[in-house]
Parts: sequence; C-alpha cells; structure tokens
Amino acid sequence: MSFNINYRIIPECYIDTNLVETITPPERFGSTRGYNHQRSCNKVIGVMKDKLNDDFSVGILDYDKRPLSHTYKFVLLTEKHCLKLYKHSEKNHYLIFHPPIEQWILDEAKRVGISLDDPAYDLPITLKELMDETKHEYSKNDQRFKRLFRALIKQDAIGINLLANWTRYLKEHPYNADKHELINL
Repeated sequence: MSFNINYRIIPECYIDTNLVETITPPERFGSTRGYNHQRSCNKVIGVMKDKLNDDFSVGILDYDKRPLSHTYKFVLLTEKHCLKLYKHSEKNHYLIFHPPIEQWILDEAKRVGISLDDPAYDLPITLKELMDETKHEYSKNDQRFKRLFRALIKQDAIGINLLANWTRYLKEHPYNADKHELINL
C-alpha cells in the first residue's frame, strides 16, 4: 500500500490505542509507527470528516451516552459480541463501537478465566481502580495492558478477537470491503 494506512485507523483514547495497536499491529511507515490516536469521540469523528473526508477511515470508539455529531449517515452493518460495526452510506468510513473500555476489559478477561491481578499483568481488578489506570497518557504504551491484550487474544476472548478481525480486514480492504464478509467474521 502506498499510503499510510495507520493514519486512517483512529482509536478514541489511550487504552483503545494500546488495545488496537497490540491486537492488530500497525505498519511501519518511515520513522512513524502507530495509529492516529485521538482524545475523544468527537475528535475521531472530526478527523474522519475533515481530514479524511474523501478517503478510507475506521474510528474505534466507546459507546457514548450522547449521540455523536455527523454520524447520522452511518448505517449499522452488524452487532455482535458487544461490538457494533457501522459504515457510512456514501463513503469508505467505518465506526466500530465497543462498551466502555474498562468494563469491557474486565468482562472479556472474566469470560476466558484471566485475572487482571495475576503477576503477569499486575492490574487492578475493580472498575474504579482500572479506570484510574487507563485515563493516563502512559496507558497508551503500558506493557501490562499489552501482555493482557495478547493473553486475551491467545485465550480467544470473543469480542477482542472480533475487533482484531474487523480492523485487520478493513486495513486489508480499505476500498473494497465486502459487507457480507465483515458481517461473517
């Protein structure tokens, strides 16, 4: 691919960026490596609308209690394993929504029998304490979370694997993604 696909994958927050970069590693382009991290849902939508308006992009976001501006033209393709995948009706823009990240991490780990306080991860097991860990900039590269995310993939955490599969597929098919293939992943 001759363009920087990483710029077109847009996670919402630090821990989302860590998650997506761990389960679907970015490509290396020159001296840069990493996805296009933004600090809020509205900033993700803004980048898609303003900087990538006529190009491919994927926003990865928490469900937001408030409707997001400029998303009315997105159509739900599928909803499964706590994830929702939307596609813009006229563009190669996609949105992947997951539950609030901290609770989702706890739920996915519990489903596959992983305890966050295991010495390999040394992470809090309560929602409040986990939220305290994920809200800091350092969580974007925190190796404890990277180890946890790799373990979740290895233990076949269904939602985490689905997020990885959708992201990987869209990176491989930015302009010719087949909605039926996406739905069946």
